[in-house]
Amino acid sequence: MNYRFYCLDSSERIVSTKDVAARDDLAALLEAEKDCEEFAVEIWQGVRRVARVKLGNAPLEAQDRMSL
Repeated sequence: MNYRFYCLDSSERIVSTKDVAARDDLAALLEAEKDCEEFAVEIWQGVRRVARVKLGNAPLEAQDRMSL
């Protein structure tokens, strides 16, 4: 499957994108976790937002329902 990662700065602006081929959502998530040390990463498959990995893979809070 094809995914696109959007790397977001602290102001929620897209600073870069990355196209990734992964077998499923979980594999895409594991790949995105590698990129979250410097940016938050949103994972998209076409028009479907799969998940968001917080900067530094920070712990989730109640308002983070679409984050992982």
